[in-house]
Amino acid sequence: MSSAALTFAPDRALPNIAYRDPSFLQAEMDSIWHGDWVFVTTEDHVGAPGDQLPVIIGNQPVLLWRNQQGELAAMSNLCAHRGTQLVDRPSSAKRIQCPYHAWTYSDDGRLLSVPFAPNDAIDKAAHCLPKYRVESWHGLVFVSLNPDVEPLAERFAAIEPHVVAHGIDQMVHRSDQQDTQEWECNWKLAIVNAMESYHLFQVHPKTLEPFTPTRDAYYIAGSARATATGGKAENQDDYLLISLPPNFVGVFNSGGFYWQTAHPIGAQRCAIRTGGAVASSTGARTSGRFRRWASQLASSAAAYSLPDFLPEDKAICERGQRGAIGDFEPGRLVPIERVVADFGHYVNWRINGIEPPAVHAEEIR
Repeated sequence: MSSAALTFAPDRALPNIAYRDPSFLQAEMDSIWHGDWVFVTTEDHVGAPGDQLPVIIGNQPVLLWRNQQGELAAMSNLCAHRGTQLVDRPSSAKRIQCPYHAWTYSDDGRLLSVPFAPNDAIDKAAHCLPKYRVESWHGLVFVSLNPDVEPLAERFAAIEPHVVAHGIDQMVHRSDQQDTQEWECNWKLAIVNAMESYHLFQVHPKTLEPFTPTRDAYYIAGSARATATGGKAENQDDYLLISLPPNFVGVFNSGGFYWQTAHPIGAQRCAIRTGGAVASSTGARTSGRFRRWASQLASSAAAYSLPDFLPEDKAICERGQRGAIGDFEPGRLVPIERVVADFGHYVNWRINGIEPPAVHAEEIR
């Protein structure tokens, strides 16, 4: 890839090439998706010993597993024999057996048995499943293929007190109340749209703007590693929006926690997953804009209901992708888009290896 394709000015919008060029996506695969933390699920999805969840990190099939000691583990989901996918759906087991030739592995990835092979024919120690970094942060599970990535406690330190103050540790996550869609846009268009409040008045004039006005949005703290922003909300406490690059955005509002993630399918298509949590004791806190959504999330009988603003986000992101076929000189970001500048610094950091600016903060209004 030419160096021009990797040139960024983080105080400006990203160039269109970043949203359409397959070679740019490959650079992201190498330095972001295969080199950094990626959100994969919530802890309740693998809550009991033996629970298994197959996920894709970039282009790598990964198996998230709660072992018999109750610890989370992440390892390759490809058999060490001939690369067959081991687990293709959420399940529970003490061991894994390859569906092709029945090579069998323990819950720490050790090869236990090889059918029809003499005892000395296969070096079992040389055929263990590769392991990956996995950490949980307040019930959110992240995996990294990079063994040297910084711990999550360091990565998210700037926003830690804000999520604690908004009750994240009293939230009940519901992995059975999630939805996945495919959007015809680059993953960065979707995730940047989710993290900024500048577009609310124009894209969501009836669904969000009357309840969380654009003019009342403000920056709290953060950097390229993680950012917290907020805003006034009708008849309730201010909302808190957190951005955890590369692929997670969540908002605390009315006793609920709604989140959205993005994962690239190609340079111009991505998978969008939404879900959330609700306060374990909601009471009066569930009044306001998200009352109905939070009530449904709290009910084991209710079907998951997508927020009514999501189709509007999908439409504007796909419209942005249609514009990405052309070239333009990236425009300067306005002050309310400071979180977008943080994300630009993140991409610049991961792609070009340029350390981003230190944590900054503004006084909450």
